[in-house]
Order: sequence, then C-alpha cells, then structure tokens
Amino acid sequence: MEIWQQIFSQKIGQMKPGDRWTLKVDYYLQSNDLDPGWKQFLQQHAFARFECSQCWHTWHSAQVNILFHMHLDRKQRQGQVKMKIFRQECKKCLVPKLELPEFSQENVERVLENLMLKIRGKCYREAINPHDLCKIIVEAQTMGPHDSSHCEACRLGICCMKYEAQAPASTFFRPASLLPRIFPAQEEWSEAETGSGRDSGSGRDSGSSCDWRRCCCYSTATIFLVIFLAVLIFVLLYFKTK
Repeated sequence: MEIWQQIFSQKIGQMKPGDRWTLKVDYYLQSNDLDPGWKQFLQQHAFARFECSQCWHTWHSAQVNILFHMHLDRKQRQGQVKMKIFRQECKKCLVPKLELPEFSQENVERVLENLMLKIRGKCYREAINPHDLCKIIVEAQTMGPHDSSHCEACRLGICCMKYEAQAPASTFFRPASLLPRIFPAQEEWSEAETGSGRDSGSGRDSGSSCDWRRCCCYSTATIFLVIFLAVLIFVLLYFKTK
C-alpha cells in the first residue's frame, strides 16, 4: 500500500499543489454506498499477480477491480480518497482464502492517473476528455474465462465479467496472450464531466441505421407488389383468352 500512497501524493501534489489529499485503504467500502458529497470511481480490468498464502500457487488476472470513494472539502481545501482492492481465491485449494493482488509500479501509476482524472472531473468539476483515461497493460499470459466463483467482486455483483464467466467456457476462451497487451479503462463518464455531446453523435448513428432498415423494408415491399401485379395480370389474360 505504501507505493500507492507515494505515487498518489506525487500526482495529486503536481495536479493540485494548493490542496491536501490523503489516500487510505478501507476494506469495508461498498459500491454505490456513498455519504453526502462523496463521489465514486470503479477501475475495472486492472492487471495484477496473485499468490496463494497456503499452497503458494500463483496466477495472473486482467479482471481486477479497484473501488475509490473521494471527497473534497472546498473550504478547508482538503480531500480524502478511500480505496478498496477486490481479492481473488486460489482455485487449487479446497478451503481457499481471499488473496490481495500485487501490481507492477507501471500499472499502479496508470490506475492512479485515471483516479486523478476522476478527481478533476467529479470533485473540481473540470471538463475531462474520457479518451485521456490510461490503458492498463497486461504484462503476463492469461488463459481461459474469468472464474467468477473465486472473485470477490463477482460475489458482490461488481465485476463486469460475472455473467460472461457463467457462459460456456468455449464461448469466452482466450488463448495465451502475447506480451504486453492493453485493456482500455472501462469507467463510464457522465456528460457533465466530459463537457462533450456524446449522445448526439450516437443519436446520428442510430438514426442512420434506422433509415437504412426503413429503405430495405420499402424496397422489399415494392418488389413483392410488382410480383403480385404481374401474377394478377397473367391470370386475367389467361382466363380472358379462354
């Protein structure tokens, strides 16, 4: 945890040198359970290494979730961040324990850089571009689907891979990855934070799709009408000659 606090202090000091911020671990933190004035950021798809404290089995996961709650007292110019890293269990132990992950310094910096952007957007109400979110680097090989039965975040209904893991393994099987891979940050951004009209762009795309389908329907109906008229004329001419 010390490395998280050191990097956090460096980054927040560079970003807002006039304000004092603290970062603390809170294992009782609950998603969407916020006190008045507090904001939330959930970093998904973080990459980390796990080691079982019982059998010493190690594994890597690219589905680690980190929950942040943050609050800024504007009058006192003091901010607080509470942090919870969700754990995973060893699949080889009969009675496994939830283990905390180990992050590389590079991915710690990337996660905290995303936290800085969220603090600027949610606490200081600055317009933030969602494309500025750092991407998480996958630094080792990962295979197969995410195992929701051994994921703490899945049990709490937080992990976005929970329902994918319940599908057949062949559907979501991933072969061993090449190093390194990159996952985009998955945090949703509100229009107030981004300062951009993203909905208008998606609306145009939806409209274009609907127009295309409407044209196809009209074309199909026209073809059937022409065929029907041709058959009707043929029948009338046939009985008239009789």
